[in-house]
Amino acid sequence: MGKEKKSAPKKPAAEAKLPLSDGNPRQSREKASRFAVLGMLSLGKKSGYDIKKQIETSTSNFWSESYGNIYPMLKKLLAEGAIREEKSTPTAGGRQKQLYSITANGLHALQEWLRQPALPGPEDNELLLKLFFSAIVKPQDSRALLKSFRNQVAGELARYGGIEDYILSLQATKAQKTYWLATLHYGQAVSRALLQWSEATDKAIKELDE
Repeated sequence: MGKEKKSAPKKPAAEAKLPLSDGNPRQSREKASRFAVLGMLSLGKKSGYDIKKQIETSTSNFWSESYGNIYPMLKKLLAEGAIREEKSTPTAGGRQKQLYSITANGLHALQEWLRQPALPGPEDNELLLKLFFSAIVKPQDSRALLKSFRNQVAGELARYGGIEDYILSLQATKAQKTYWLATLHYGQAVSRALLQWSEATDKAIKELDE
Protein backbone atom coordinates (compact mmCIF):
# COMPACT_ATOMS: atom_id res chain seq x y z
CA MET A 1 0.00 0.00 0.00
CA GLY A 2 1.22 3.49 -0.82
CA LYS A 3 1.91 6.01 1.84
CA GLU A 4 -1.10 8.06 2.81
CA LYS A 5 -0.62 11.67 1.89
CA LYS A 6 -0.97 14.10 4.72
CA SER A 7 -2.93 17.21 3.92
CA ALA A 8 -1.19 20.49 4.62
CA PRO A 9 -2.38 22.22 7.78
CA LYS A 10 -4.99 24.85 7.11
CA LYS A 11 -4.00 28.43 7.66
CA PRO A 12 -6.16 30.25 10.16
CA ALA A 13 -8.66 32.54 8.51
CA ALA A 14 -7.54 36.15 8.53
CA GLU A 15 -9.56 38.39 10.79
CA ALA A 16 -11.93 40.51 8.74
CA LYS A 17 -10.83 44.13 8.74
CA LEU A 18 -13.67 46.48 9.44
CA PRO A 19 -14.06 49.31 6.94
CA LEU A 20 -13.75 51.81 9.75
CA SER A 21 -10.33 53.31 9.18
CA ASP A 22 -8.35 53.44 5.97
CA GLY A 23 -5.29 55.23 7.34
CA ASN A 24 -6.25 58.43 5.56
CA PRO A 25 -6.32 61.38 7.98
CA ARG A 26 -8.90 63.19 5.83
CA GLN A 27 -11.85 61.31 7.25
CA SER A 28 -15.33 62.17 6.03
CA ARG A 29 -17.98 63.53 8.40
CA GLU A 30 -19.76 60.18 8.13
CA LYS A 31 -16.68 58.28 9.28
CA ALA A 32 -16.19 60.63 12.20
CA SER A 33 -19.86 60.13 13.11
CA ARG A 34 -19.31 56.39 13.15
CA PHE A 35 -16.48 56.80 15.63
CA ALA A 36 -18.53 59.18 17.76
CA VAL A 37 -21.13 56.41 18.14
CA LEU A 38 -18.45 53.79 18.79
CA GLY A 39 -16.83 56.08 21.34
CA MET A 40 -20.07 56.44 23.28
CA LEU A 41 -20.49 52.66 23.29
CA SER A 42 -16.92 52.26 24.54
CA LEU A 43 -18.14 53.98 27.73
CA GLY A 44 -20.81 51.34 28.26
CA LYS A 45 -23.85 49.56 26.83
CA LYS A 46 -26.51 51.93 25.45
CA SER A 47 -29.63 52.27 23.33
CA GLY A 48 -29.78 54.71 20.43
CA TYR A 49 -31.72 57.08 22.69
CA ASP A 50 -29.06 56.76 25.40
CA ILE A 51 -26.31 57.59 22.88
CA LYS A 52 -28.11 60.76 21.82
CA LYS A 53 -28.67 61.87 25.42
CA GLN A 54 -25.05 61.24 26.42
CA ILE A 55 -23.83 63.25 23.43
CA GLU A 56 -26.09 66.12 24.47
CA THR A 57 -24.61 66.14 27.98
CA SER A 58 -20.96 65.62 27.03
CA THR A 59 -19.64 66.40 23.54
CA SER A 60 -22.35 68.68 22.14
CA ASN A 61 -20.15 71.78 22.60
CA PHE A 62 -17.84 70.48 19.88
CA TRP A 63 -19.56 67.45 18.31
CA SER A 64 -23.23 66.52 17.99
CA GLU A 65 -25.22 63.79 16.28
CA SER A 66 -28.90 63.60 15.36
CA TYR A 67 -31.16 60.57 15.73
CA GLY A 68 -31.22 60.56 11.92
CA ASN A 69 -27.48 59.83 11.98
CA ILE A 70 -27.32 57.58 15.04
CA TYR A 71 -29.83 54.86 14.12
CA PRO A 72 -28.62 54.27 10.52
CA MET A 73 -25.05 54.24 11.86
CA LEU A 74 -25.95 51.58 14.44
CA LYS A 75 -27.28 49.37 11.62
CA LYS A 76 -24.04 49.80 9.66
CA LEU A 77 -21.88 49.05 12.69
CA LEU A 78 -23.92 45.91 13.41
CA ALA A 79 -23.44 44.70 9.83
CA GLU A 80 -19.69 45.35 10.10
CA GLY A 81 -19.35 43.45 13.37
CA ALA A 82 -18.21 46.54 15.27
CA ILE A 83 -21.07 46.31 17.77
CA ARG A 84 -23.54 43.70 19.03
CA GLU A 85 -27.16 44.08 20.09
CA GLU A 86 -29.31 42.65 22.85
CA LYS A 87 -32.58 43.32 24.62
CA SER A 88 -32.66 45.05 27.99
CA THR A 89 -34.30 43.52 31.06
CA PRO A 90 -38.08 43.99 30.72
CA THR A 91 -39.59 46.81 32.76
CA ALA A 92 -42.63 46.37 35.00
CA GLY A 93 -44.75 47.09 31.94
CA GLY A 94 -42.94 44.44 29.91
CA ARG A 95 -41.14 46.91 27.64
CA GLN A 96 -37.58 46.24 26.48
CA LYS A 97 -34.95 48.52 24.97
CA GLN A 98 -32.62 47.58 22.14
CA LEU A 99 -29.14 47.88 23.64
CA TYR A 100 -25.81 48.00 21.83
CA SER A 101 -22.27 47.27 23.02
CA ILE A 102 -18.90 47.55 21.31
CA THR A 103 -17.09 44.39 20.14
CA ALA A 104 -13.34 43.70 20.21
CA ASN A 105 -13.17 44.55 16.49
CA GLY A 106 -15.05 47.79 17.07
CA LEU A 107 -12.78 48.77 19.96
CA HIS A 108 -9.69 48.05 17.85
CA ALA A 109 -11.02 50.23 15.01
CA LEU A 110 -11.82 53.04 17.47
CA GLN A 111 -8.31 52.89 18.94
CA GLU A 112 -6.81 52.97 15.45
CA TRP A 113 -8.88 56.06 14.57
CA LEU A 114 -7.84 57.80 17.80
CA ARG A 115 -4.19 57.53 16.73
CA GLN A 116 -4.77 59.23 13.36
CA PRO A 117 -4.39 62.99 12.71
CA ALA A 118 -7.62 64.93 13.17
CA LEU A 119 -9.25 67.06 10.49
CA PRO A 120 -9.42 70.81 11.14
CA GLY A 121 -12.81 72.16 12.13
CA PRO A 122 -15.23 73.93 9.79
CA GLU A 123 -14.05 77.34 8.63
CA ASP A 124 -17.40 79.00 7.83
CA ASN A 125 -17.91 82.01 10.09
CA GLU A 126 -20.81 84.42 9.57
CA LEU A 127 -19.32 87.08 11.85
CA LEU A 128 -16.12 87.27 9.79
CA LEU A 129 -18.14 87.29 6.58
CA LYS A 130 -20.11 90.31 7.82
CA LEU A 131 -16.99 92.14 8.98
CA PHE A 132 -15.32 91.57 5.62
CA PHE A 133 -18.03 93.64 3.88
CA SER A 134 -18.65 96.14 6.69
CA ALA A 135 -16.89 99.09 5.06
CA ILE A 136 -20.30 99.99 3.54
CA VAL A 137 -22.02 100.42 6.94
CA LYS A 138 -21.27 102.76 9.84
CA PRO A 139 -18.50 101.77 12.29
CA GLN A 140 -21.06 101.87 15.10
CA ASP A 141 -23.01 99.11 13.36
CA SER A 142 -19.95 96.87 13.31
CA ARG A 143 -19.15 97.71 16.92
CA ALA A 144 -22.69 96.72 17.93
CA LEU A 145 -22.16 93.42 16.12
CA LEU A 146 -18.93 92.83 18.03
CA LYS A 147 -20.57 93.73 21.35
CA SER A 148 -23.28 91.14 20.76
CA PHE A 149 -20.59 88.60 19.91
CA ARG A 150 -18.65 89.37 23.11
CA ASN A 151 -21.80 88.88 25.18
CA GLN A 152 -22.35 85.47 23.60
CA VAL A 153 -18.75 84.40 24.23
CA ALA A 154 -18.85 85.65 27.83
CA GLY A 155 -21.99 83.58 28.38
CA GLU A 156 -20.23 80.52 26.99
CA LEU A 157 -17.29 81.05 29.35
CA ALA A 158 -19.64 81.23 32.33
CA ARG A 159 -21.35 78.02 31.22
CA TYR A 160 -18.00 76.26 30.81
CA GLY A 161 -17.25 76.98 34.47
CA GLY A 162 -20.36 75.06 35.50
CA ILE A 163 -19.43 72.16 33.22
CA GLU A 164 -15.98 71.93 34.82
CA ASP A 165 -17.52 71.64 38.28
CA TYR A 166 -19.84 68.93 36.96
CA ILE A 167 -16.98 66.90 35.43
CA LEU A 168 -14.96 67.08 38.64
CA SER A 169 -17.95 65.76 40.60
CA LEU A 170 -18.41 62.68 38.39
CA GLN A 171 -17.54 59.15 39.46
CA ALA A 172 -15.04 58.53 36.66
CA THR A 173 -11.43 57.44 36.26
CA LYS A 174 -8.59 59.93 36.45
CA ALA A 175 -7.83 59.33 32.76
CA GLN A 176 -11.44 59.98 31.74
CA LYS A 177 -11.60 63.23 33.70
CA THR A 178 -8.24 64.34 32.28
CA TYR A 179 -9.40 63.92 28.68
CA TRP A 180 -12.88 65.32 29.28
CA LEU A 181 -11.38 68.41 30.94
CA ALA A 182 -8.95 68.78 28.03
CA THR A 183 -11.88 69.26 25.63
CA LEU A 184 -13.46 71.76 28.01
CA HIS A 185 -10.22 73.72 28.49
CA TYR A 186 -9.91 73.95 24.70
CA GLY A 187 -13.28 75.69 24.57
CA GLN A 188 -12.29 78.02 27.41
CA ALA A 189 -8.99 78.94 25.75
CA VAL A 190 -10.69 79.61 22.40
CA SER A 191 -13.36 81.75 24.07
CA ARG A 192 -10.79 83.86 25.92
CA ALA A 193 -8.82 84.36 22.70
CA LEU A 194 -12.01 85.40 20.88
CA LEU A 195 -12.76 87.97 23.58
CA GLN A 196 -9.27 89.46 23.22
CA TRP A 197 -9.60 89.56 19.42
CA SER A 198 -13.05 91.16 19.64
CA GLU A 199 -11.85 93.88 22.02
CA ALA A 200 -8.83 94.68 19.83
CA THR A 201 -11.01 94.76 16.70
CA ASP A 202 -13.56 97.00 18.40
CA LYS A 203 -10.77 99.42 19.32
CA ALA A 204 -9.50 99.51 15.73
CA ILE A 205 -13.00 100.15 14.33
CA LYS A 206 -13.64 102.86 16.92
CA GLU A 207 -10.63 104.75 15.57
CA LEU A 208 -12.38 104.99 12.18
CA ASP A 209 -14.76 107.51 13.75
CA GLU A 210 -11.98 109.64 15.20
